[in-house]
Amino acid sequence: MPKYRQKYGQFTVEGRKGVDELIHSRYDIQHILVTKAYITKNEIPPMAEIIDEKEMQKLSSFSTAPGVLAVANTLEFKPTDLNSQAAITLCLDGISDPGNLGTIIRTADWFGIHQIVLSEDCTDFYNPKALSSTMGSFTRCSFIYADLVGFLKGKSAVGCFLNGVSLSDYVPQAPICLVVGSESHGIREEVAAVINQKITIPGYGKAESLNAAIAAGIVMEKFARILSK
Repeated sequence: MPKYRQKYGQFTVEGRKGVDELIHSRYDIQHILVTKAYITKNEIPPMAEIIDEKEMQKLSSFSTAPGVLAVANTLEFKPTDLNSQAAITLCLDGISDPGNLGTIIRTADWFGIHQIVLSEDCTDFYNPKALSSTMGSFTRCSFIYADLVGFLKGKSAVGCFLNGVSLSDYVPQAPICLVVGSESHGIREEVAAVINQKITIPGYGKAESLNAAIAAGIVMEKFARILSK
């Protein structure tokens, strides 16, 4: 539950890949729990405590527990922790699905984008399903929750819309803020009002729209390819 994560300043990560990335990250780990079945097939992590399958299932956020779970202290980032000259800052407006958030974070990491600003109503960054979907990529991100209207004012911001300049015709210039809207509503009007450039991903079929994570990935690939040169 988000309120307990906020109250105690801790979160959980499940699965071999996520826990391994956590071990090698800047996060402060408090506990690592494993089952006997897990360590028969995997190397036992440092500081691991063995618990039985039933206990692990009670602690797990998944219908089938992966067999390894870590508890770590959250990190709190401030706006001043963000680099104003970063080539690309990813801004997410109203992303409510934890799986989509996790996929976006993982994709951003692939393209070397590690600075993320989330609107205040985005799903919890430390949601277990979001973290699981990142496959450990969250450990390399700096992120804040902010009023996007205030954050974007005075910055070069590009947003993904159903209408706008074709992505194939747009050439980004750093530093830039890439804004991606929610799965169902897109970018809100008040946020759109402070975006300098609207872009669209041209489609050739009959689908109504793209999933937010897919759209973000397509745009991030082009932006990263151009701005990393």
